[in-house]
Amino acid sequence: MRVLVIEPAGQLWGSERALLDMIESVAEIEFAVCCPPDGPLLQELLRRGTRALPYFISELHRKSRWRRLVAVFGVLRAIFAFRPDVLHVNQAGAYRVALSASRPFHIPVVCHVRLFEDVSYLAARRPNPERLKSMIAISGAVAEEIASFPALAAIPVHKLYDAYQPVSLPETPGRRKQNLIVCAGRIAAIKGQEVLISALAHSSKFPPGTECLIAGNGESSYIARLKQKASESEDVAIKWLGFIEDIFAVLRSAGVLACPSHREPLGRVVFEAWNAGAVPVVFAGAGGSAEIVAAADGGLVYDEQTPECLAHALSKAMALECAEKDRLIANGRAWMKKECAPEQYGRAVAAVLERACT
Repeated sequence: MRVLVIEPAGQLWGSERALLDMIESVAEIEFAVCCPPDGPLLQELLRRGTRALPYFISELHRKSRWRRLVAVFGVLRAIFAFRPDVLHVNQAGAYRVALSASRPFHIPVVCHVRLFEDVSYLAARRPNPERLKSMIAISGAVAEEIASFPALAAIPVHKLYDAYQPVSLPETPGRRKQNLIVCAGRIAAIKGQEVLISALAHSSKFPPGTECLIAGNGESSYIARLKQKASESEDVAIKWLGFIEDIFAVLRSAGVLACPSHREPLGRVVFEAWNAGAVPVVFAGAGGSAEIVAAADGGLVYDEQTPECLAHALSKAMALECAEKDRLIANGRAWMKKECAPEQYGRAVAAVLERACT
């Protein structure tokens, strides 16, 4: 079976890393990826030997109708070059473009739903179940969001947590700083970094020498505003790292992952924290990140999205006894091995894609 993946962003954020893991997990399928020509994903695909067709246009939501039409022709070009049996839309926001290009060839479409906002977008399109064969929800929280829209009721939904293979944790005495907090991910209002910065201003709650590393990129004006706010906190040192490709190495040096997202469909960074040996701290109302931490009993979940509540949770995480920290990390890693095993995930994704072709 030949599967053409439509990847609209072309970055190396969680959605694209999950895509790379998916391609590695499904050995019996031939993949090609239609993506933008100007992002880091293209180079990573080429490095891995995956066929890349760089004909998509990034940030279409900011572009004109003409550019959207050009994107449709880009997908058509990829279809002509690869001759797929099914189109896999890695981020559902590209569904409309993929549907327009696939319609003349009656190619079935499967959508990965990785963002809450993409659910309402899909519902507004009122997809035909003869064209959109199924949706893959990356968490129970996303599946529940899909179920709340009657326009999507006829489309089969498969809940599949992204594949993730934890590595062995080597002993590195002296490298980990238990009072080091890491916050990693796209820098945007929905990700809650502003709540974290306000929480860090409650210096009396934190032990001396507490530091925070913020990794990620986003809108420059928003980052500038956050940096200005962070400069007002003198007691907790905050360092801005920008985009970090190997976040595992950063998390290996930290005791705590702060995941203060207001809404988080899954929270791949939680997997990375468990993999690296850091304790995740997540907001109970976020959705996917709280779902997996609670299911695994693998971290701390705080109830109110306030700086005070987050500060209390972070200080509690830093104060945990070593045995309790080890238990939480072990629980998270055991949950990943059960729910995110690449071989198991590969079989499940292959079954969804094969069913779409029947």
